[in-house]
Amino acid sequence: MNTAPLDPRSPLPTGPAAPAPTSPAPTPTGPGPAPAYAPSAMHPSPVLSARSLLMTYGTGGTTTRALDGVDLDVARADSLAVMGPSGCGKTTLLHLLAGIITPTSGTVHHEGTDLASLGDRRRTRLRRSDFGFVFQDGQLLPELTALENVILPRMLGGTSRRAASAEAASWLDRLGLSGMHDRRPTQLSGGQAQRVAIARALAGRPSVVFADEPTGALDQGTGQAVLQILVESCRESGAGLVMVTHDASVAGACRRTVTMQDGRIAREFVRPADAAVPAGATR
Repeated sequence: MNTAPLDPRSPLPTGPAAPAPTSPAPTPTGPGPAPAYAPSAMHPSPVLSARSLLMTYGTGGTTTRALDGVDLDVARADSLAVMGPSGCGKTTLLHLLAGIITPTSGTVHHEGTDLASLGDRRRTRLRRSDFGFVFQDGQLLPELTALENVILPRMLGGTSRRAASAEAASWLDRLGLSGMHDRRPTQLSGGQAQRVAIARALAGRPSVVFADEPTGALDQGTGQAVLQILVESCRESGAGLVMVTHDASVAGACRRTVTMQDGRIAREFVRPADAAVPAGATR
């Protein structure tokens, strides 16, 4: 599979997804003390790799264990959904993978670098340069236009306004927002605002995009369209996608799904690349 980043001005693909990796899919396993699969066997060269992640909150007798020994790999141009009930640890896992917080023990490596070895400033720079984020409510700045919302992180990272604007305009046009560059979030529909958030996440050509319930605030039809754009855009730009969701139909758009229970990965499902479907669709 060719994972080289594409020009954002190129059209979104309409054909089937690229073939699935040739390595065998892991067998789903039930809840237990440890997952039966070996992440390193799935992705020999992952862009993001977590090993033995343990995360506890509190002290003494009030300690809460949010994660309890998680192993996980994320490959470029692949899509991973993390599912589970509230309190199972899925949001904590996303924050650890993104370097927002550091684990109590265990490691997260991004292209070979242990995130815990980086200071706060370097992790912040990494999130601006190599990671993209899409949140449930978009988190767009209301006083800025769509274009300005997209270019702001790039400019904070040192990109010139001219270069950032050209790249942002290309992504906005590609995501169906041509002619809406100067609109503020209040002048956009929910689906349009989420597409601005996707453009912001992808404009810097990140290696990984993190999405936290990206369609949770949208109606079903709009959510399906936004989800398909997100998955396809990440795949075609070469970015790995890690998406937290409680909705099985949303998770079905991703090639891989892990379900969490009590801070552990209880199951992993791997779909053939052409089997992932938009949310709400039927097979």
